[in-house]
Amino acid sequence: MKRTISSTGQSAFKMFVLVFCTIFAMTAFGWSLSERRVLWDLILPFGAVLGFFLWFAVSRKTVQIDEHFLYVSVFRRVVQIPRGQIANVTESIGMRDRAVTVHFRSETPFGRSITFTPTLKFDRDSHPIVAELLSQRPNGGGSSSDAL
Repeated sequence: MKRTISSTGQSAFKMFVLVFCTIFAMTAFGWSLSERRVLWDLILPFGAVLGFFLWFAVSRKTVQIDEHFLYVSVFRRVVQIPRGQIANVTESIGMRDRAVTVHFRSETPFGRSITFTPTLKFDRDSHPIVAELLSQRPNGGGSSSDAL
C-alpha cells in the first residue's frame, strides 16, 4: 500500500510558491504595461527572492513509498524508482529544517539522488524513515545518517 513519507507542509509550500510566482509575474507585467516600460527596480529584487523560493520548492521532492518502489514527484511529474536502487540515505537536521537525501546506485530521471523533507518530527534524533529506507537496500541495514 502506497504511503507518503514526505511532509505535506512541503507540498503545500510548493503550491503556495507556484501561485505567488504567478501572481507576481502577472502583476509586474500589468504594472510594466501601464508604465509603458519594464520596472526593473521592482522585478529584479522581488524576482530574485521568488526565484530562490521556486528553486527550493522544486529541489525538494514529494515522495511516496510502497513495498517495491519509491514514487518521486515534482509537481505533476511522477517517477517510479525501484527500492533496490537505493545505495545510501543521509539526513541533515538544521535549525528549522530537516532534509533526507536518498542516493541511488545509477542514474534516475531526477539524477543520482533526491532530497525531500520528511514528515514532521520535533526532536533532533534521526527520522525513522532513514532507518526504514536503509533496511530495504539489497545488501540490507547499515546506518549512514548524518545529523548536523
